[in-house]
Amino acid sequence: MSYYNDDQNKIRRRKVSTNVEHAQISKPNNLDGRSKVNNINREKIPVDRSKAISEGSKKSTSRKQRKVENRKKSARALSKKLLVLMLVVLVLTSAVGSVFILTALKGSERVDMALLESKYISSEVVSNDQIPKYLKDAVVSIEDERFYKHNGVDEISLLRSVVHNVLSNSTQGGSTIEMQISKNLLTDDDKTIKRKIRDIYNATSMDKNMTKDDILGVYLNNIYLGKSSYGVGKGSKVYFGKNVSELSLAQCAMLAGITNNPARYSEHREAKRRQETILYKMNELGYINDVEYKNALSEEVPFKSEIK
Repeated sequence: MSYYNDDQNKIRRRKVSTNVEHAQISKPNNLDGRSKVNNINREKIPVDRSKAISEGSKKSTSRKQRKVENRKKSARALSKKLLVLMLVVLVLTSAVGSVFILTALKGSERVDMALLESKYISSEVVSNDQIPKYLKDAVVSIEDERFYKHNGVDEISLLRSVVHNVLSNSTQGGSTIEMQISKNLLTDDDKTIKRKIRDIYNATSMDKNMTKDDILGVYLNNIYLGKSSYGVGKGSKVYFGKNVSELSLAQCAMLAGITNNPARYSEHREAKRRQETILYKMNELGYINDVEYKNALSEEVPFKSEIK
């Protein structure tokens, strides 16, 4: 007796086969669903990546900004430190400079006419009213053209001389007439900062206590003109054989030029060239007019030693 019924088996086979077919048919549907999901996911991925990129760029930008800010903070901190250091150096330098100046000026006297007259080296002093205006104007034109404007120290000339001396092999002085008087009568010829400081102090003190005309008189009475002559009173007799009050414009310009370098300008040809320069400056600065300038240039101005 068979344990299986053929009819039932057929029915079961049909059901199984039907289920198999149904499963086979339904599988593609599942695959389609997955593919749809995958397609949706794929479509969503680019959107997610763009967000990630934008977030990453924002982070990198913020990092750069932080770096820039940190650099700025470091630069500001460094500049503050340098500023503090510079202030400290400035204070220390000022303190040292003040001590040096006080030391250089220790024992300095009040500079006035009485003090300067006690230091005269001229053997033939002449009064201010005996000195021709042309001679005073000639000296101011060539030695210190801002004489009537400064207070004993010409800052412009000092700065110009410093720049010239640094950039050039030659030297250029920035001393005023007052500073030259200080060097000739009160200090010495040493080229030191200490002496320069004393000259500056003496020049400003002189300018406070004396008139410009008195200062010019002191200067003209003590300048060295070569041939052992100090002062224009003696120099006018040595070079022209006459009193200083009798000198012409051309002779005044000639005598004023000698003091710059007596060894060179005591020779007549060189003195004449220097005289022409001084006359030009006098005309340029308005001390003489064009007619006076031309007449002085054409005037014969022999030295006494050349007159036979």
